Amino acid sequence: MTFQGGEYGCGVIGKVVNVTADEKCFKDGKLDMSLVNAIAFDPYTHGYYKIGRRCGEAFKDGFKLKEKPAKKTK
Repeated sequence: MTFQGGEYGCGVIGKVVNVTADEKCFKDGKLDMSLVNAIAFDPYTHGYYKIGRRCGEAFKDGFKLKEKPAKKTK
């Protein structure tokens, strides 16, 4: 595990060493994340967060955000 700190905050980078899922979480031989009922742990707030709903397309939606001009602040 690596801790990174900088001007905009800090973060933790870890390595996934094992993943398991119940067979009920698979559709057509592939893992269906909407069935996994996964959680993530936030060490800064000591909280767990549910994960599961798809919210975008990788390598596509980020480009849309990048193309928008930045809003000017006063």
